[in-house]
Amino acid sequence: MTAPPLPEGISAILMGRDEEKFLPMSLPPLARVADEIIFVDTGSADRTMEIVRQFGCRVFHLPWNNDFSAPKNLALEQARFRFILNVDCDEVLVDDPEFRARTLGMCGNSGAPAWIIRIDNLTVDGGVHPSQALRLFRNDPRIRFANPVHEGIADSIYRHWPQRPPEPIPVTLTHHGYSAGVNKEKIRRNISILRQWLDREPGSVYGRYKLGMNLRFLGFHSEGVYHLEQALDLADKDADRNSLTFLEELITTLYRACLEEGSEARAERVKQIISHWR
Repeated sequence: MTAPPLPEGISAILMGRDEEKFLPMSLPPLARVADEIIFVDTGSADRTMEIVRQFGCRVFHLPWNNDFSAPKNLALEQARFRFILNVDCDEVLVDDPEFRARTLGMCGNSGAPAWIIRIDNLTVDGGVHPSQALRLFRNDPRIRFANPVHEGIADSIYRHWPQRPPEPIPVTLTHHGYSAGVNKEKIRRNISILRQWLDREPGSVYGRYKLGMNLRFLGFHSEGVYHLEQALDLADKDADRNSLTFLEELITTLYRACLEEGSEARAERVKQIISHWR
């Protein structure tokens, strides 16, 4: 029996622990546009619970187990409306009076499973580094988060809708997490989770890529380049490499890193690997 269609509307999902600093910024714009806000707490000891309840969030609890996908997937299982907006606690939806109508109209009339939105990452020097991400998508049981860290839905999208790529939509989140500088403790935590993940799945292109990037953030450039090279070699063997949304950044970062280390031969190898892809 086919399940009845979900009610038209937007379920905003968040997860976190001890997020009292950012939630007063992130929750108000969501409360203005979402039909529900689902917050999965992983063990807060500050005012997080007080704040999320003030905004009427539906609250669920899941003990932290070094896996960012698990609480996000718990949130998806609880979501009751047709569209999902995935927001991190340190991100703020840019006020847009047309957001709700655009989302329900444009997305409702589209056959795409997900949409690409813009993220403006504020930097410590006051600059803005724009990026893109799959943060708006259909509430569909085939779409679930993967990866214990740097979680995302891309695997689900490209596995179940290989011929229906995500579409861009004019929605913007402002990311405040970098504006106070790089949080080295969080990066060290992520590196630890990434190493555990790669012990289990050494062939993960994304895991190698993110480990290399995080190591370079902390100044471990040579080890970071090693893992980026491993990621490129894995991508070279992947027949579905065009579905890797991070591939261009991997190539650009690795090529520049090789030149920075004075290794023109390794940089040339990057060019040789990708030359036969086109």
